[in-house]
Amino acid sequence: DIHWFWSLVFVLYVAFTYFALLNVVTGVFCQTAIENARKDQDEVVAVQAAAENGYIKQLSELFRDVDDDNSGELTLDEFEQMAQDERLIKYCASLEISLDDIWSLFKL
Repeated sequence: DIHWFWSLVFVLYVAFTYFALLNVVTGVFCQTAIENARKDQDEVVAVQAAAENGYIKQLSELFRDVDDDNSGELTLDEFEQMAQDERLIKYCASLEISLDDIWSLFKL
C-alpha cells in the first residue's frame, strides 16, 4: 500500500511535467509562426520592389518611344503626342493614375 501523501506527490509531479511539456511545445509553435511571418513580409517587400522596377522600365520605354529627336528629354509636343498614345492611357489606368496627374507631373 502506498501512503496518500506519496500518491499526491506523484500526481503533482505528473501534472507539472505535463504542463511544462505543453509550454515547450507551445513555445516552439509560436516561434515557428513568428519566423514564417517575417519571411512573408520579406517576400512582399521583394515582390513590390520587383513590380516597381517593372513599372519604371515600362514607363522609360514608353518615354523613349515618344522621344522623336532622341534628346533624352520630352518637349511639349512630344508629351502631347504621348498623352494621346493608347498604351499610356491604358497603362495609367492600370496604375490608377489620371491624365491630369500626368500633366501636373510634366508641368513640374
